[in-house]
Amino acid sequence: REFSVVDIRYFWMDGNIPPFDDERVRQAVNFAVDKRAISRLYGGLMQPTCNFLPPNMPGYEEIDPCPYGDPNEPPDVERARQLIQEAGAEGEKVTVWGNTDNPTPKTTEYMTDVLNKIGLDAEPRIIDAGVFFQTIGNAKTKAQAGYGGWFQDFPHPANFFQLVTEVGIAPTNAINYGDVNDPEITGIYEELKQEAELESVADQWAEADRMLIEGAYLVPWGNAKEALHLSERMDFENCALIHPLYKLDYSSLCLK
Repeated sequence: REFSVVDIRYFWMDGNIPPFDDERVRQAVNFAVDKRAISRLYGGLMQPTCNFLPPNMPGYEEIDPCPYGDPNEPPDVERARQLIQEAGAEGEKVTVWGNTDNPTPKTTEYMTDVLNKIGLDAEPRIIDAGVFFQTIGNAKTKAQAGYGGWFQDFPHPANFFQLVTEVGIAPTNAINYGDVNDPEITGIYEELKQEAELESVADQWAEADRMLIEGAYLVPWGNAKEALHLSERMDFENCALIHPLYKLDYSSLCLK
């Protein structure tokens, strides 16, 4: 049985560092990524998405139509190449950061290939997972782009938006790897980050999600799924509860 976890996997781009300081370049990357291909790298356990907020999270509202095309359809590589040409970014060098946790090396290499196909000059840099986030979260690294992922710590949109607002920017141990600092998005975050009645403000979180995507600040590529295998002796239908944060509740298991 497959079940969803509340997470987002994405490709971040530092909008303060060329060539990603040009919105057209960031748009080009969004048009060029085949999210179905990335799902295959995860053995099919990745649901392609256009949103940054994951499903089952208050404030999630599917962005349809997606401004860069249906995430379950082929990408528009030709449009991406045109945008790179319009931005005068052909041949710009980019280092794509990834870590050694599988299948991140493959997704990093895939994203590198995407950037090369649309006219950039990209190369992967894969480092040990144990130091990856500290390295890309250090301003001195000047990381241009790379892999990002986040599992919810608590069921609130603010838990995800800290990754894309000013609060996540720091000289070291930053979690806003792309240095996203849109005043409108940050304003929504600051206003609603302690709001407990989420249903009443869900539309505002959804609007922040749309602004993040329309600004092409990052490329969300999917929400992870996990497979659960139990013995035939187990009563799977009645005794296998899945918690949205802690996953399988082992105390719920029973025999047929």
